[in-house]
Amino acid sequence: MSTLTLPDVRNAPSILVIDDQPTVRRMAHRLLSEWGFRVFEAESGEEGMEVLETARSGIQLVIVDVVMPFADGVQVTARIRERWPVQRTLYMSAHPAEVLIQYGLTKLDAPFLAKPFTRDELLTKVSEALVQPLPNPTERRSR
Repeated sequence: MSTLTLPDVRNAPSILVIDDQPTVRRMAHRLLSEWGFRVFEAESGEEGMEVLETARSGIQLVIVDVVMPFADGVQVTARIRERWPVQRTLYMSAHPAEVLIQYGLTKLDAPFLAKPFTRDELLTKVSEALVQPLPNPTERRSR
């Protein structure tokens, strides 16, 4: 079993998990909470936006499912970055690349976690996402 290097959780980074499947949200919440993260859940992009608004930039990472009803994860991420341009994001999905391309994920601008995931896979991707450079809002606008 590999040893994970995670950020210092004494400052309890906050993570928002947006997924329409309750079992995925609960599992991610449980696993991340066990490692000391503060975890919030939302079942839709709209609910996720409300959580972010309430948290007032206190969320260090948003984990968002790519394929969801109403607004998919790519649309949700675009809306989040319009309001909070430097928000770190981690996409997740159980769908193959061909399906993800239909949702606009041809070039990932955020880390990706394949579902189903193990505890170590989740914690590794979260750790990577939390230490990645913040998105550059000027690059996004120039595209």
